[in-house]
Amino acid sequence: MGLTIAIIVIFGVLLMMLETFVPGWIAGILGVLCILTGVVLVMTAEEFAGWEMWHRTLLACGIIFGSGALLLVWMRYFALKFWRRAFTLEASVPPADAPTGVLAGAEGVALTELRPLGRADFAGLRREVRCEDGFAPVGSRLRVTGTEPGNLLVRLLP
Repeated sequence: MGLTIAIIVIFGVLLMMLETFVPGWIAGILGVLCILTGVVLVMTAEEFAGWEMWHRTLLACGIIFGSGALLLVWMRYFALKFWRRAFTLEASVPPADAPTGVLAGAEGVALTELRPLGRADFAGLRREVRCEDGFAPVGSRLRVTGTEPGNLLVRLLP
């Protein structure tokens, strides 16, 4: 019976380790049930009837705390560090800074109709712009008044 309890508890711990890779709580719940089954068997098995109650209780607590410690070590040193490179995307999106190369006050020409967004050319640099006047036809002369994330703010020149 002792070997059976050990196998059930080890199987429960392995199921809980599997839960780190297979989401859905099924493996984790089955793992917890296996560990609790091992605890119940330790407390009720006739093989341990000769043991005093506090010995059986100590063994049951050892199963619970040992399983928990083993899972914490698993999560801390193996699952998160070893598998992190394989299962975690570590890409970063650069911030949408103001377009470089065009300063406030620069003048350019609208390449597309600005309704209010469009493209404009500033001394050979093509940039996305937003017209503060609302609408500007193709070929309109523009002046940069500021920036916002991803766009230059422009106004029509008279």
